[in-house]
Amino acid sequence: MWAIRYSDEVKYYFLDNGDLVFDLLVKIEELRLTLEGIPPEGTTQLEPNFFAWEILRHVVIYERQDKVLVIEVVKPKE
Repeated sequence: MWAIRYSDEVKYYFLDNGDLVFDLLVKIEELRLTLEGIPPEGTTQLEPNFFAWEILRHVVIYERQDKVLVIEVVKPKE
């Protein structure tokens, strides 16, 4: 099981957008349950242990560090 840590930018994004992005937050939290910390689809490896994940009209940039997924950026796709 993975732990998840959010950057301050991501925390504020979720606080500011509340109910509008709740489903996205749930999907990110579900990454805890994946074996490799990689969702089954929509993911592009940018560098070793850095990934871009397209989900629910957003791009999520995150890094795997040991057994922690560090969610660095969450941006809506335009």
